[in-house]
Amino acid sequence: MRILAIDTSFGAGSVAAVDQDGMAERPLGPAGGHARVLTAALAEVAAERGWGVGPTSLGDLGPGDVIAVVRGPGSFTGLRVGVAAAKALAWTTGASLVGVSGFDVLARRAARLAGWPDEPIAIAYDAGRGDVFAAIATPTTGDWTIAPPCLVPLDSWLDSLPTGVRVTGPALDALADRFTARTDLARATPEAWHPLAADAAALARARAEAGEFDDPRTLLPDYLRQSYAEERKPLPGG
Repeated sequence: MRILAIDTSFGAGSVAAVDQDGMAERPLGPAGGHARVLTAALAEVAAERGWGVGPTSLGDLGPGDVIAVVRGPGSFTGLRVGVAAAKALAWTTGASLVGVSGFDVLARRAARLAGWPDEPIAIAYDAGRGDVFAAIATPTTGDWTIAPPCLVPLDSWLDSLPTGVRVTGPALDALADRFTARTDLARATPEAWHPLAADAAALARARAEAGEFDDPRTLLPDYLRQSYAEERKPLPGG
């Protein structure tokens, strides 16, 4: 099984090509340029793994292979770019599509990089306007269970965390100054705060081996919140 993974949910973003013999990964650079560089970056990592693709073609992929994508949470533009690219690749190559949650990716990264395999982890994304999109990841046998995420004010979320709880997520980076009063929290190291495509590939492999795939016709991004314009739309009949 070969896995081509995409993460454009936040920041630099990354892509990865993974097979039974190894992995190649590339950062995508600033978020605003993801759409411009994504195809070339995917071709580069696939070629590095020797998959026999050219600089503009990923046609060597096919049935039995997997296209993995971080479906969110994340920025509107970034997620649209990544999810649309993953769906297009699945359609054109015949590879299977697997969307993974950024919460799952971050739980896996924190468990590995911070050495937290056996305790719940609080994960938070900066949702703007003083809010976070947050969830608790609880370890189960060989996996993580993610509680339903909620959109809450950052201060309320911080106040709800008990002393010593383990914390990770992009909010620690974007809202670093707001965490200064909670020195009692156990924070993951900075490299665990953001998802990476290689971790998405590992999760996608587990899902694919269990026969769990997504339909390119119906997979949608998991946004942090509705856009401001959508929130201001009048209710039907209003």
